Amino acid sequence: MASQIKIPTLGEADGTYAALEKKLVELNADAAETARGISELQDDIVARPPPRVSYAVAELLGETIAQELLARGERLRELRRHSEAVEVAIGEVQKRIRERQSAASAAACTSVRAEYGRRVRALVDALETVHAARSHAEDLLDAMEREGIQIERLPAVRPHFLGDLQDGHISRFIREAREAGYVD
Repeated sequence: MASQIKIPTLGEADGTYAALEKKLVELNADAAETARGISELQDDIVARPPPRVSYAVAELLGETIAQELLARGERLRELRRHSEAVEVAIGEVQKRIRERQSAASAAACTSVRAEYGRRVRALVDALETVHAARSHAEDLLDAMEREGIQIERLPAVRPHFLGDLQDGHISRFIREAREAGYVD
């Protein structure tokens, strides 16, 4: 069984990607906190409606209006503006993460390439053994057929799923592994 290898996350492989992920977490937390603030403020406005008269009119009438009641509307507008800005920032960071994914993936692939190469080499070795065993079995069947023996009486089984003996799936895989630089 192959040894375990730690596959790096994109953030572990690329510092810029990690910083973008961190910023996205921060912005999402900010968005959630802002949404809570908006909700609480709206609930407060419903529970304690604003005065029917302005602060100046209330003063002239000798009434007092809590200053906090007057400030809620402006605070709600501030929170909504902030929420919109945070959503735009989240979209921008997500775009930058998508743009950075290729570079981060390249870094991650570089970090596991040697181990992957060892595993491909082991697979090629095993497939070469399979190919040799198949060739030996096919040689025997061919020799029997040349002697006029009806090999169906064995019964003969042929690994057709491997493709053509000379240029089948095994040969193609080994060629691809060689072209990719995993085997000589």
